[in-house]
Amino acid sequence: MDYARLAATLQSTSSKPALYEAIVNAPFEAKVETAFLFLGIIVLLVVDKEKGTINRVALSKTELAENTTTVSVKEFKNIKIPVDYQDNIIAKAIKTGEPQETTDWKDLFAPDLSAKEARLNQASGGIAYSAVHPLLGVYDGAALIFSYYQYRHEIGEPQHTFMKKYSEVVAKALAKSKN
Repeated sequence: MDYARLAATLQSTSSKPALYEAIVNAPFEAKVETAFLFLGIIVLLVVDKEKGTINRVALSKTELAENTTTVSVKEFKNIKIPVDYQDNIIAKAIKTGEPQETTDWKDLFAPDLSAKEARLNQASGGIAYSAVHPLLGVYDGAALIFSYYQYRHEIGEPQHTFMKKYSEVVAKALAKSKN
């Protein structure tokens, strides 16, 4: 993956909404690389400190992402996770600063969706494994969800390297956009 190109793409955005969309979509411009990674969806989440929630602010424009939103009982941006709800791995990743992983989307959607509703979204997207990477030093807290159409035991160094490096690129871009 060309991280310099990704960073340049993010730096060239003219507004926060455009930056958010670029964050979740830029890697998919490298179709061969993302196919070899088995990457299906990226989600950007940002903490709203005043409301005490973690909000989904951008979702990649991929077929798998579209499939999940089509069946969801709640619209993407209406899914809000309490920032202190520690049974949700997004909240846990943001609080601890450590990446989290799951093969069950109930861990990503609780308490806002039931386990059954979350699993329906996951199955519709054909997602087998997801990882949450906190974006350290960004706003009041932020994270990326990387979702793969590959099983956990087949996720290896290429995926982990991508998630780590891309999260660093995104954190730098978001920190610069704050100013």
